[in-house]
Amino acid sequence: MVFSLAIVQDIYKDRSNRWRTVHVLLNTIAVLLFIGQGMTGPRDVLEIPLSWQKPYIYSCDFNNKTCPTPPPPPQTGS
Repeated sequence: MVFSLAIVQDIYKDRSNRWRTVHVLLNTIAVLLFIGQGMTGPRDVLEIPLSWQKPYIYSCDFNNKTCPTPPPPPQTGS
């Protein structure tokens, strides 16, 4: 991405479109990397529970695929 920004002036000056082709190729690679990160990022986030999630996650029975019912949210008087 930084390289694409560095050659932006050369892209407009080049009449053979060589730099434009390089720019399109680099942006295509960047898009593929972002898509890959988008697919693996949520997996990594969900794999490691946050500190407030640990007690609930570790109280689940993964063999029977059951978890305890969470307590209802506190009622607000109105």
